[in-house]
Amino acid sequence: FNNYRINLFMNLLRGRNLNFLADKFLPQIRLQCKSVHTCLFDHLKSQIKIVGPMTVANYMKEALTNPKWVWHLYFASFGYYMKNDVFGAKGDFTTSPEISQMFGELIGIWFVAQWIQIGKPCGVQLVELGPGRGTLMADILRVMKQFPETLSNFEVNFVEVSEKMISLQKQNLDISHEKKDFYITPSGTKVSWFTHVQDVPKGLTFYLAHEFFDALPVHLFKKVNGKYHELLVGLNRSENELQLVTAPGPSPVAKTFLNSETNADECEVCPEAAVVMSYISENISMYGGCAMIIDYGESDSQRFSLRGYKNHVLVDNIFKNPGSCDITANVDFGFLKRCIRGEVRHYGPITQRSFLLQMGIKQRLKVLLSTATSEQARNLISSLDYLISPEKMGEKFKCFALTNLSSPVPPCFT
Repeated sequence: FNNYRINLFMNLLRGRNLNFLADKFLPQIRLQCKSVHTCLFDHLKSQIKIVGPMTVANYMKEALTNPKWVWHLYFASFGYYMKNDVFGAKGDFTTSPEISQMFGELIGIWFVAQWIQIGKPCGVQLVELGPGRGTLMADILRVMKQFPETLSNFEVNFVEVSEKMISLQKQNLDISHEKKDFYITPSGTKVSWFTHVQDVPKGLTFYLAHEFFDALPVHLFKKVNGKYHELLVGLNRSENELQLVTAPGPSPVAKTFLNSETNADECEVCPEAAVVMSYISENISMYGGCAMIIDYGESDSQRFSLRGYKNHVLVDNIFKNPGSCDITANVDFGFLKRCIRGEVRHYGPITQRSFLLQMGIKQRLKVLLSTATSEQARNLISSLDYLISPEKMGEKFKCFALTNLSSPVPPCFT
């Protein structure tokens, strides 16, 4: 099977009533094709041989969101987020909304309370960055449905780069009715998709970023003779593996993004987080609204936290088999604060445990337990423990909020 024949077979399989061909020929095609990870490695290798080692940030972009080979082979070398449903028990990691409906319900109540506090304005955009399967937004909209006055004044805008994830989000929101350039949920909420947050129309906006910033690409720096050199991704001597190499000279990027008080031997910096944070804070300052950011991390981290997960297990080497695992780094909330622009107030970060307890998660559990079966009750109690236990998500995840200057202090951040 050469490439021409592979493409011919794929065109046939895309036709209707030709699924029987897949059973007969697909196993042979699988044997002949390179794996997705090999294709992506070859792509990265050729780039490095032409222009030299790449930044870790560029490697993360390629490994997580590369779409270049989509029509080249059946085994298209998509980035990690572009080809799989990566969430939940069958994925590589589990997020809070996938653990329990209580999480999303309380986030929804927080936004409703904030909306009431600022005078119940109309024409509010609820913008979620990196919405995963759409589970969190589905839970939020279900809560808002209990307050019809609220739901009728909101529209939803998703910021998403993966067509695979957009398809899952539409399924979870039960979206089937398409207008010219947007969609409508069964309850009548307008929903639109955008590739970048800067593409979303400006206006009064409530932003939600749950486990979004941790997936943005980071640069790594190591101190050499008192100056910060960037760590890059290059090839080993045999040119059959990727590895970290140290740039020969100090990096000008380090001076731009590193805190002047930083004195650590190693640092991570996320310029894209700076761009996003600056944009949403300026929009809130100018048009009003708020932001809720929930992620794992700490303030002014001074160590490497970059790591990968596959099948819920930490991987030994994130540069082996690119595109095969999730790559993530702790969020530096101190860095996010320094990136704020405009006249806004920031609150926190506080722990997820503190936030959920103040929002009444135990009271919500009691209500759900009153009508739950024995198995459902066990799952609910287990999920509560996972969300608020200090040893699990409770202390590792933080909640960080922004409002404009005229807004009162948001719930849970007094």
